[in-house]
Amino acid sequence: MKPLAQWPADYRRRLCGVLTDIDDTLTTHGRITPEVLHALARLRAAGLNLVAVTGRPTYWVMPLLRLCGFDAVIAENGASAFWLDDGGRLCSWFYADEPTRKEHRRRLEAFVPELRRRFPGIAVADDAPQRIGDLAFDIGENITPLPASQVEEVVAFIRAHGFFATASSIHAHASLVCFCKQTTSAHVLADVFGFDDATARAGFAFVGDSGNDARMFAHYPHAVGVANVAAHVAMLEKAPAYVTNAPYGAGFVEFADAILAARG
Repeated sequence: MKPLAQWPADYRRRLCGVLTDIDDTLTTHGRITPEVLHALARLRAAGLNLVAVTGRPTYWVMPLLRLCGFDAVIAENGASAFWLDDGGRLCSWFYADEPTRKEHRRRLEAFVPELRRRFPGIAVADDAPQRIGDLAFDIGENITPLPASQVEEVVAFIRAHGFFATASSIHAHASLVCFCKQTTSAHVLADVFGFDDATARAGFAFVGDSGNDARMFAHYPHAVGVANVAAHVAMLEKAPAYVTNAPYGAGFVEFADAILAARG
């Protein structure tokens, strides 16, 4: 990873949008600071499209569209997406119809006792009732963050039982479908906003921090990790191209400042 200062100004100047993770990228210890909100407002005022791409649950993130001014929000690592039409009405996309989603949830909940027997200290995440596609387990939100080696054990255990799995800095995710932040982002950028994938790769920067951002880091040339990504680099197939000096929300502000400085 190169220091953010080495991100060429010409590339930053030509950006048309920002894709951002939420937990431990926008947030600092679970909260969005006033500085981050101001950075988002400045990016939007500069004419950039803003898309949040998170592992957080579907019905937890919907208010972000209006409260934080995002153009779209992609939830559950790609299981759902929300945006507003030209009239301000909420539009949505889900990975499957409701009966299929309910059957997937039944199978995921049946798996919970097995995981709890193997890892007694790990509970289903608090946000489970707001999820429609996956089930998340707390590996660092309300407990002391698990070491990377144990996170890898949890992910391997989920996969060994026939589910897809990924992990963020706070949750391990299990699902019946291989959700992907990158593929759903490509779908939304193309079908909703008219950016084909080549244009999106050249014109959008992504900023994130952990394992469930791996495909985004690999796909977008203008990929940036906030400084706390260092704790997760070993689990990434490809590290982000650049890294901020500051961690968490302060790192996002540093990222936003770099974009805006290049635009004059």
